[in-house]
Amino acid sequence: MNLRNFYLLVFFVFFLTIVNFKNFNHAYALNTYSSSTPLKNIINKNDPTDFKAIKFIKVEKKKTRDGRLYSADIYPPKKFIQTFSVFKASFHLSGDIYIWVNSEFKTPEKISKIAIKYSKMLGQTPHYFRSNKVYQLKWIVIHGPWVDKSKCTCAWYAIAGKGIYIHDEMILEQEQQEILIHELSHVSIDKQLHLLFADEVYANSKAGQDSYKPVWSDAMKKDVSYISGYAKKKRFKEDIAESAMAWVAVRCKKDRISKSVYEWVVNTIPNRLKVLDDLMLKENMRPLTCKK
Repeated sequence: MNLRNFYLLVFFVFFLTIVNFKNFNHAYALNTYSSSTPLKNIINKNDPTDFKAIKFIKVEKKKTRDGRLYSADIYPPKKFIQTFSVFKASFHLSGDIYIWVNSEFKTPEKISKIAIKYSKMLGQTPHYFRSNKVYQLKWIVIHGPWVDKSKCTCAWYAIAGKGIYIHDEMILEQEQQEILIHELSHVSIDKQLHLLFADEVYANSKAGQDSYKPVWSDAMKKDVSYISGYAKKKRFKEDIAESAMAWVAVRCKKDRISKSVYEWVVNTIPNRLKVLDDLMLKENMRPLTCKK
């Protein structure tokens, strides 16, 4: 990036921020299975956000994952060197999050719009999901879409305790915040619930000692079914994330779903909801208001 484009990028970040204020637990969020499909538009682009400001830092080459360049069957996935524009997004309560935008978006204006769009979207998710006391989202990496979207095997994916990879345009707008919450669940909630595949356990801090109980395992066994086909198909990787998104719907955005959808959720996974209630109702969910 030459000096002219550098200054253009800084200008567009400033301009778009002003406009905005005025108005491996390696997990794949497959749109085909995600519980957000019947729960879409639980949060939308016009909802309040905790996003405060964004600052352009630098242009840098980074060796990172890109779902378009490797097969999903290869694990661990390869990393590739690409050029990114690096931003630092700040929020009213949570810590700063680094936003890496692939240079393939070409113009400083487009790169800035992408960075601000996803920073604002992050600020619309519950504070606890992106910055709880133990695990904080550190970064998001934003790539472009698949050339042939019909051959896409995954769209957005997360690294537990670290960050999220996003492929722009691969998720419908009315489902983006919901998929983002799903991925944030992988970053933080999975860890909080100590999901350990076949021997998953949940730290029972109320016991007053360093003891663990298989609370999530018990809840899965007691409940009628799974909240989605994706949760059932990959129950040791996706059940918590899918259930957490449903929890947000019934505890934080009940007014955005129908009575039948509400009853379907609370009757399908009541014991899982209880575990999530114990974990999250006492925590900061800003800018959402959540209650039982």
